[in-house]
Amino acid sequence: MGNRLKKTEFAPGRITGASPSENRYYVLVLFDISNQKKYRALVKILKRYGLRIQKSVFEAQLKTPQIRDLVLSIEALMGSERFYDPGDNVRVYKIAGNCDVVAFGSCGTSILEENIFF
Repeated sequence: MGNRLKKTEFAPGRITGASPSENRYYVLVLFDISNQKKYRALVKILKRYGLRIQKSVFEAQLKTPQIRDLVLSIEALMGSERFYDPGDNVRVYKIAGNCDVVAFGSCGTSILEENIFF
């Protein structure tokens, strides 16, 4: 019997550019949002920068100015009067240097929006 589990390995740490502002970093954004409209607004922001790898996880390779813009956009949404909820959680991880990722399963495929909320 063959192993049917797909395994992918890659090292997405910092990619050095011509100058420090051109360096790209592997960025993970993880979130837990209770309000459906706020959730969709956050997903819309995140889609401009990266790919969804799980229902509440996005990954991207971004330059420092892009990371700054992403964080400011998330901060504006999370702090807005319309959507403020202290129970909501968004984490942005900027991974630099040497790191390795081992992914099992359907790596590289995006999740369709209709599969997220029932």
